[in-house]
Amino acid sequence: MNSANLFIDWSSQFHNPPWQACDYIPITPNQTSVFNLMNDASSCNPPVKFTFEGNGDSAYLTSIDGVENNQNGNGYYWVFLVNGKMANVGFAAYKLSDNDSVVWDYKHFSSGMKQANQPDHPLNKQ
Repeated sequence: MNSANLFIDWSSQFHNPPWQACDYIPITPNQTSVFNLMNDASSCNPPVKFTFEGNGDSAYLTSIDGVENNQNGNGYYWVFLVNGKMANVGFAAYKLSDNDSVVWDYKHFSSGMKQANQPDHPLNKQ
């Protein structure tokens, strides 16, 4: 079976625990997008709920489990990485391969992705 893994990293003020993992979500390699993976994550325990705007490959994520981009003007936005690297396309356009790992991180726009590249970040622990 082909599958991908999903990891969501919230700030502890938004979610307890501040992370959620859902492994081995079935995918069809190079056809399943990160958008499809998020739809399939509704079967995770607890289910992952998300909202988005736009359609087709230009759709973009606006919230995960009620935590919105720039919620109350806080400057935090959802960004995703696949296998530790930021994608150069949106989540509806990114096609997954077998064993890909997708991480959603709620980051302040000024922080860039420097924290996700630190050795102690959950994505980098093996």
